[in-house]
Amino acid sequence: MPAGDNLGEGPQRRRAWAGVLRSVVLPLGILAVILGGLWYWDSRGDGGTVADDERFGTVELPTDKNPTGKPPVTQVGRAAPDFLLETPKGGTLRLSDLQGQPVVVNFWASWCPPCRAEMPELVAAYERYQNQGLVIVGINLQEPDDTVLDFAEEFGIDFPLVIDRDGELADVWRLGGPIQGIPTSYFIDGTGVIRDLYYGPMTEKTLEERLAKILPEEPG
Repeated sequence: MPAGDNLGEGPQRRRAWAGVLRSVVLPLGILAVILGGLWYWDSRGDGGTVADDERFGTVELPTDKNPTGKPPVTQVGRAAPDFLLETPKGGTLRLSDLQGQPVVVNFWASWCPPCRAEMPELVAAYERYQNQGLVIVGINLQEPDDTVLDFAEEFGIDFPLVIDRDGELADVWRLGGPIQGIPTSYFIDGTGVIRDLYYGPMTEKTLEERLAKILPEEPG
């Protein structure tokens, strides 16, 4: 074998292995980010188990976190817990001030790929139904004001965005109910009662089916 062939074999082989590693490691890294976003809350501590269908059921809390055994406060059919949160522009929003209107409460973060995937559907739904009184409240998880504002500009978001700065609200809604990851959306009717919830990114069909449970009927 000519000497020149041996000299070139090492670099060629290293380049080939580098290509293989890139093709394997990068997809695994992307998958890890997606799973990490969707199941973020499970990594924060004991969360109990999910009853019935894992997407639509309720969380049965460990006894040390729910010693009374009472139903979760964010259970479908119960009133949504009130909150007062700051907007990224320095204002505030209180959930109870929206009484009388259908509301979607959506927990999200800019680093969460599933949250980014579903955001265009929420933006489109708000444009379609705001004339029927629909309000979507996007609750960001502990990110800086500028990050939230940049996200709003990127996706053309016109509905209210607020920030859970210390994570307390997400903990309250999680410990009191079924929130297991982000994005998670709660569908609240005009009386303030939770009528449905959804874990994970929503398609247009998924979103429409749940909005039908809280939107007022149009005059015939």
